[in-house]
Amino acid sequence: MSLIEYREQLLDRLLTFTWRQWSALGLLGDSAVEEEWVIDPESLLVFSLEIGRYEPRLFDEILAWLQVNGQWLDTPRLRNIIKSREDGAARLTGGVLQYLLDNGGAKRKWHNLINFCAKLNPKNSAKPEEVLFKEKTGRPHPTVSKEKADPSFLKFGFNRPVLKIQKPGNESPVNAKTNLRFLLRSLFGVGGKSEIILYLMTHEGASPREIANAAGFFWQGVHQTLLDMSKSGLVLSRRKGKKVEFWLSYKKWWEFVSSALSDEARPKWLNWSAIFAALSNLWQTLDGVVKDDVSEYMKSSRLQDSLELVSTEFSRAGFDVGNSPPPGLPYDLHQKMSLAFLEKILGASNE
Repeated sequence: MSLIEYREQLLDRLLTFTWRQWSALGLLGDSAVEEEWVIDPESLLVFSLEIGRYEPRLFDEILAWLQVNGQWLDTPRLRNIIKSREDGAARLTGGVLQYLLDNGGAKRKWHNLINFCAKLNPKNSAKPEEVLFKEKTGRPHPTVSKEKADPSFLKFGFNRPVLKIQKPGNESPVNAKTNLRFLLRSLFGVGGKSEIILYLMTHEGASPREIANAAGFFWQGVHQTLLDMSKSGLVLSRRKGKKVEFWLSYKKWWEFVSSALSDEARPKWLNWSAIFAALSNLWQTLDGVVKDDVSEYMKSSRLQDSLELVSTEFSRAGFDVGNSPPPGLPYDLHQKMSLAFLEKILGASNE
């Protein structure tokens, strides 16, 4: 297997995985997908815009979905995720949000975040205008003239044909499994309170710092919110060693959101921001080594480090994904074992 073939197969698996996550959010209508985890729409969006450049239909379907469901996104969380990634994430997200704003999106929700994305990429340091979409080989789509290019994306340096969404997206289904975030946001509003409840519902208990670090908030704010909610008697506290942790009654809360959900069926909380960052790193590493003139040993070493990072993030969430392929294998065998390893993690084999 050549490195180019390996790259294309990895891209196919990442795209299949991304499609599946969005399908669970209603992108393709009613989804039969039953994931084991709670989906993180903000982290998914940032990753999808990057990988969606290789599949324009996915990219534009996400835009249609955002027009209908964008109000459920948590802009402070989205801001923090963008800030933690490379500048390309800010450019892509800025172009998408600019399109939403220019086509009837809520100015109050998107305006500040668009300005934030723009500040991360000031005009005097922005990259030259580039074509938004690429073939799976990496070759860019043809450039369109200024008159035929979408002005919203041009503001962030991307050239693409004018986008006219013909069919509105579907409303995202609200349930107590994969889309538990949306269920809690519909109950408690979009913001820190929903994220805190989500974390407590999927863990035995946690300190304010643990929740803040996992959710991307300031711990003082999380602490105060927990203190306020504990006055209800539905969020409880206890001392564990030298720290105080908060917890809630599984039975009461899960019966409240879904009486049919058993303890065994409870979805898992994953640090999707870290996982998607690891998957993005893996893709960028592979895309880079295809072009680099370095030894096969160096290529395998770089890919090995990226695979181990993906494995670590899934393992931290309690998923038994096994070990990534050991270093020192023959080049071709390492590629085959890497793809098999990723199929197990992503469940995204195209075979």
